[in-house]
Amino acid sequence: MVNDCKYKNILRKLLHCKKHNFYVVYDIEEAMEFAFEEWEDVWEGRKSDLSEIMTKVYSKGVEAIVDMPHSHFFDHFLEEWPKAKVILTIRDTEEWFESYKTMVQRAEKDYGPLRIFYYFSPSSRRLIKWCEYLSTVTSGCVKPKPFFWKTWFVRHNNFVRTSVPSSQLLEFDVKEGWKPLCKFLDKPVPDQPFPCENQAGCKRNIADRMLQDTWIAKKMLREIQCCVIAVLLLIFTSLFYMFYY
Repeated sequence: MVNDCKYKNILRKLLHCKKHNFYVVYDIEEAMEFAFEEWEDVWEGRKSDLSEIMTKVYSKGVEAIVDMPHSHFFDHFLEEWPKAKVILTIRDTEEWFESYKTMVQRAEKDYGPLRIFYYFSPSSRRLIKWCEYLSTVTSGCVKPKPFFWKTWFVRHNNFVRTSVPSSQLLEFDVKEGWKPLCKFLDKPVPDQPFPCENQAGCKRNIADRMLQDTWIAKKMLREIQCCVIAVLLLIFTSLFYMFYY
């Protein structure tokens, strides 16, 4: 279990085995793609027991989980798999806040206009509520507020430290590279550069993949397209009757 989405490709490469090309690593994209409705039930208060999600989604060939919502429910996963190893990402609090804020603000700039279809697209409402609930649960609030976000960040890290047995916990800074990670996981050091993705300002970051590639996002876009077409047809029909009748 890892608390940073940057580790997805790192773990895939590190846990490479002969059985298949890559181990199955779930991050927030997979949470939306394969467990959207299950987490939605949790957010909406319809379910409080995560055992069903564990059995239905995460017990079927998933070898590692990273990022939200998984990292903030690590204790439930650890209860289900008590021998699991946990990697806690170490970052400067201010640096983390600025990075997360930049990603959220960029997503709001790029996808915020889609909110005008909130009342015309059921999938849009579901997706927006899902993301807002997730932000509230993991960071205390939706909008970037330094006090709440930093407080929740520090509390989360301390909760991990006090909950995970020391023999199963690695506090890791990505600047350290492969060596401590490989030692912790009993894997040889790969003969390739340490992966780095989802950096601030990069193209196709995690927000883009969430809001473009997942089934709920694609369904939302189809509904919006239908809505736009319907409006254009209505306008065209109205103009036609105005000028020809």
